[in-house]
Amino acid sequence: MSNSTMAFKRRLTQRKWFARFGAWLTLVVFATSMLAPATFAESEKRVLIDIVSFEPSTQIITINVDILDPDGEPMKKVEPGDLEIIASGQKLTLTDVTIETADAAKEPVAVCILMNASNNYQLQAGEEYSVYQSEKEGAVRLVKMLSGNDKISVLQYHNSNASEPISTWSSNFSGAQQAIENAKGPQADDEGNAQIQGAQKAEKSLKPQAMTAIDKALAYMTDNAEKLAQTRRKYLVLMSDGKDREADVAKLEKARKNVIERYSDQQIRVLVIAFAPDDKKYMTLLQSTANDTNGVYKNVKELVQVAGAWDSIGSRIKKQYIVRGKLAELPTHGEAIKGKDDLKYNIVVKAKLKDGATEEGVYNDVRLPQPATPWKMYLKYAGMIIGGILGLALLIAFIVFVAKRKGEAPAEAVATGPAKPDGPHRGRLACIAGPCAGQEFYLYDDVTTLGRIKGNTIVLPDASVSSRHAALKIDQMRYEIADLNSQNKVLVNGQQVNKVFLKDGDRLKLGDSELQFWLK
Repeated sequence: MSNSTMAFKRRLTQRKWFARFGAWLTLVVFATSMLAPATFAESEKRVLIDIVSFEPSTQIITINVDILDPDGEPMKKVEPGDLEIIASGQKLTLTDVTIETADAAKEPVAVCILMNASNNYQLQAGEEYSVYQSEKEGAVRLVKMLSGNDKISVLQYHNSNASEPISTWSSNFSGAQQAIENAKGPQADDEGNAQIQGAQKAEKSLKPQAMTAIDKALAYMTDNAEKLAQTRRKYLVLMSDGKDREADVAKLEKARKNVIERYSDQQIRVLVIAFAPDDKKYMTLLQSTANDTNGVYKNVKELVQVAGAWDSIGSRIKKQYIVRGKLAELPTHGEAIKGKDDLKYNIVVKAKLKDGATEEGVYNDVRLPQPATPWKMYLKYAGMIIGGILGLALLIAFIVFVAKRKGEAPAEAVATGPAKPDGPHRGRLACIAGPCAGQEFYLYDDVTTLGRIKGNTIVLPDASVSSRHAALKIDQMRYEIADLNSQNKVLVNGQQVNKVFLKDGDRLKLGDSELQFWLK
């Protein structure tokens, strides 16, 4: 055989090898992408505060917080310098700060798994692997991530039953795993019931009840609160398509809000793996349930992604960060609570993330003790204030005396605002109560600020009005009032608001001043 012939055969063999390698590499990349967990929702926040607690005897504040990477998974490492903790606008100074995962801290957690065993997740014609089987395997993976004093219970719902326990609360993880593996789908009598009942009645009775199942699962966790007393964190983890026998999504949304409100004080986070083989119209209900409980929503688009979604949920539970530190001093900017010694704060955790982003999470209604009253300092300041007031009073009396002698009265403080424009204005505020009663202010700027001090568009000489109290924004004939973190808040028609669109004739109350909004 000639050298040229041998060289040609070698080149041909190399080309075949490269073609096979390319096909194999393409297959690996495709399989890896299919097995990847569900895409991280762009709308999901990357810093989520779960629990904030404070121990007065040690002055230690503890914050459980999810800090996530761009893929929605827990950050691998967080340093104290990456975080800034703020209480109602006042930065907290912490000493002896520690940051560790819940898993490393061996902090116990209570997890209730709610499985969908309805016909929607059963083996379909032409399929070799059911959604229900994939769901069970994912649930087992989650149970295997629990340990120590963690608590686990497992419920499932199907067509003829909204919820039933297959494993009650315990730390017997192998028992819970066995219960999941042995669990069956819809009861065998489902088809029998369909034959006995009328066709229409049977059709409705055999449809799943996702929202009722969630309601019962939350009730089950609440009823067993004593068994979970040692677990600060409580999660309801469910995989569902959200389908319900009630087809009207608007009615279901109303029922869903009632359910969330009923259990809002239980601090149970709902973590959802959403997968719908066909009808996806109920998915928004699942997403809203997760969002309203500060939970997690993972929309799985392919069946092969289910296992990764369960792993991701488990990682969120076990790798949540616990931030502990001793308060150098108690904050002073909290909101007073009638009949209580504590002050109420909004806690903000601001995190510098490894990819350069800065995000923050908020936790409302944290109670901290009022700082001890420094009486000596207060008496000193009180003396200074009283002396200043007396001096000011003498000065005012002297000015009044001089003005009267000149036949002039001292000018009274009046509200100021933009003068009436020559052309048509874009609205007006009529002051009907308070120091500015009887005055009118015309609106023609895109943004009008209201407050007590100069620099605002409308200045209200009212001690109960904050220096920068509120802002009125005009955008294409839509008028929106926003509270600028004022002391005495903004009321619209008697209701406290943070931000709301106004209608003609609405009454605004800022401190003791009341204004009425008119388009003309």
